[in-house]
Amino acid sequence: MNPLAVGARARIFTHMTRMAAPHLLRLSSPDATETLARSLGAMLSPGDVILLHGDIGAGKTHFARALIQSLQDPPEDVPSPTFTLVQTYDTQKGDLWHADLYRLTSPDECVELGLADAFDTAICLIEWPDRLEDLVPEDSLHLRFSMADDDEDARLLDISGNNTRWADALAPLLPHGHESVVDAFLTEAGWGDATQAPLAGDASGRKYTRLSQNGDTAILMEDPEGGTARFVRIARYLQGAGLSAPKVYAETPNHLLLEDFGDGHMARLAVDAESEARLYRTAVDALVALHTRPAPKGLPVATPAHLADAIDLVFVHYAHVPELFEPARAAFLPILETHAAPEDVVVLRDYHAENIMVLPGRTGAARAGLLDFQDALVGHSAYDLVSLCRDPRRDLAPTTEEQCIAAYLSATGDAADTFRTAYAVLGVQRNLRILGIFARLAAQRGKPHYLDYLPRTWSHLQTQLAHPALAALRPVLADLPAPDDTHMDRLLDLCPTP
Repeated sequence: MNPLAVGARARIFTHMTRMAAPHLLRLSSPDATETLARSLGAMLSPGDVILLHGDIGAGKTHFARALIQSLQDPPEDVPSPTFTLVQTYDTQKGDLWHADLYRLTSPDECVELGLADAFDTAICLIEWPDRLEDLVPEDSLHLRFSMADDDEDARLLDISGNNTRWADALAPLLPHGHESVVDAFLTEAGWGDATQAPLAGDASGRKYTRLSQNGDTAILMEDPEGGTARFVRIARYLQGAGLSAPKVYAETPNHLLLEDFGDGHMARLAVDAESEARLYRTAVDALVALHTRPAPKGLPVATPAHLADAIDLVFVHYAHVPELFEPARAAFLPILETHAAPEDVVVLRDYHAENIMVLPGRTGAARAGLLDFQDALVGHSAYDLVSLCRDPRRDLAPTTEEQCIAAYLSATGDAADTFRTAYAVLGVQRNLRILGIFARLAAQRGKPHYLDYLPRTWSHLQTQLAHPALAALRPVLADLPAPDDTHMDRLLDLCPTP
């Protein structure tokens, strides 16, 4: 991608002024938005994905139309894809896809539109990208538009991306480059002089940094997908339930300054059967406390249809037999409807030992420091327990899982047979999905180490698939390939090479 010419930069800065932290740019008029769109368009090439966030009327379509026309010779009419969902164009830079996902209800529909393939071969402009959920390419550029309070023609634009390529390419657009956004955020929060140490990330595009200043520490979380509001909402809900979620010291749509829970990951401290049983019991206590409190209003619901739809990834990305999805869904849906209907409890979704911190200064359920809960749903109470005990990342001592289930049932009084059936059914659903997610992370995002977890995931799947309640699903899944050497080599061959 080529840098902007000096003349283009001069035109942009006649229309844009640097915002005080945390926003990057103020676009003072529709002309300013068009100028920025044309300049960004000059940088793009096939494989670039631009995600356009913002409410109706915030300026997303105006920006997209100006960018598309800048790549046409001569410029043509660019209709909104609100009703067609996708409009495609043959431009000077190659194919360009403009999608409006507002009317979609599931990421599966995005796959059906062909977007997953287009991300690799075309320039893609995506409005309402939250509908993509975990289909969002990790190296996307996020443009978050909002309306200015003081001028109906002005727009505020927050620009972020998880790829250093974007920072380098966009530097000519910004008075001080991308890093100044983080610097300004930290300065405003009172942490401008802190030393920074990067921390290990997760499967998402989020980035974590430990800050140290005057003997205190905090965690900077950068979320290019703009999920910080969800994190803050669920954190406050968990705190209200007497559980330990990080305190939020400062926030923007893409940045959070959080309480530092230290380095006591449960996964590191559970070094033998005795310590594992003790720590996992604390994690179970946290679930018991969570499930005594009604779920907050407005969270998405993990309905049986939602859970059945979510297994599509195993057929598309792991097995590469997408035609098996519909018969598998048809067989699985009535099982989920019978045994895994949602209850009025919060499901944290990624409840496992690497996302739980041990907080020695706290007691009871509050000893479990909870992380990575911004994608919480309303669902069945067995989901997070099977996530904890059937973790694809680690093996448990033979007795730990049964001790956890027994402790949960003793504390809640739930009917054992009913709960254990739901536990098996949701374990199968979750591990089918994980097979697909981990294969996709390897192939599309260059993270082949996730393939190392597939044999354990497969083992969990086979164990729980043996439950009598899943008899109707077993024949449909018989054609799924096991992660033997041949299939693992095939998946590895799909990984991008440096």
